[in-house]
Amino acid sequence: MLTNTQKQMVTNLRLQGLTYAEIAAATELSPNTVKSFCRRRHIKIDEAEPSESNICKNCGRPLTQQPGVKKKAFCNTQCRTEWWNKSRRRHPYRLTCYYCGKEFISFGNKKKKFCSRECRRLSRYGEDTA
Repeated sequence: MLTNTQKQMVTNLRLQGLTYAEIAAATELSPNTVKSFCRRRHIKIDEAEPSESNICKNCGRPLTQQPGVKKKAFCNTQCRTEWWNKSRRRHPYRLTCYYCGKEFISFGNKKKKFCSRECRRLSRYGEDTA
């Protein structure tokens, strides 16, 4: 049970922007005690400047978040599509086939060992099978 002095101290420190762990160290309380107290009293840190979660991932425009709704990551569908197309692009890797020694390009997978299914089959079973 927290004393009135501890409650006031936790409230003030949290409003100043300290984390639960920092408040716990300053007040000699458990971080879980501080966290549950702040949650029960709805004590939140004020966000004056836009944080990373309030900026569009693609163009960097500030986003307006609505309470009770899933947080936005993009300002519109066009930005979401552009970001997705840029970020999912697979990188080409120049590799050498484990069986035939031929150089080949693998898109997105740098652990690939063989240039083809045929080289994989020949490496595994040999020349005898057809």
